[in-house]
Amino acid sequence: MGSAAIPALAFCIFQCMFAAITPMLALGAIAERGRLGPSMIFTFLWSTIVYNPVACWTWSANGWSYNMGGLDFAGGTPVHINSGTAALAISIYLGKREGYGTERLAYKPHNTSYVCPYSLFQYFDSFSCRYVILGTVFLWFGWFGFNGGSALGANLRAVMACIVTNLAASVGGITWMLWDYRLEKKWSAVGFCSGAIAGLIAITPGSGFVGAPASVLFGVMAGTVCNFATQLKFVFGYDDTLDVRT
Repeated sequence: MGSAAIPALAFCIFQCMFAAITPMLALGAIAERGRLGPSMIFTFLWSTIVYNPVACWTWSANGWSYNMGGLDFAGGTPVHINSGTAALAISIYLGKREGYGTERLAYKPHNTSYVCPYSLFQYFDSFSCRYVILGTVFLWFGWFGFNGGSALGANLRAVMACIVTNLAASVGGITWMLWDYRLEKKWSAVGFCSGAIAGLIAITPGSGFVGAPASVLFGVMAGTVCNFATQLKFVFGYDDTLDVRT
């Protein structure tokens, strides 16, 4: 739904951001093996046929989910569940990367601030490198607009959405890092970044409806469940490059 407090054009651009980022999340699952041309076609078709109807169900006053009392403040269903499901489907359809599961694709980054963990050993292609910490910083910062902006105004609800977003991300990062420490006996910046993203995603649909104590639980659950869920791709044998499905 729109808001009388902001121009319709501003609301349109804000929603356009959601529509643009959702297929990009899904395409992260096929990084290093997907081609640009087919990806562009997929983005247009999937956004039109899949994303738009789900967003309408969730946010439109005429949507069946909205009318049944579904609460999704900033895109848990249209963005994250949608993109995660698509990521699983296209990663299975395209198959695994060349050399996936072998020693040369099993390394972890030695410098997480700028070195890619996988593609360096396959292509040495700077474009495909994952900037782990820098990427997390940008995502974390942008999430305040993602969640806080969904209040459609500079009000208390927007402020609370930003507070719970930051709390869930922080707790999620610490939780993931602690689970990794249990196995590796060392702190991991990659683990913190992964947990922070998990916390951000988990709090998104409820960020306008819950308070600070609940957001801590969101972070703990996201950091725990997603940490263990990353192993599912090895159990089922598919190649999700950036663990989008998780």
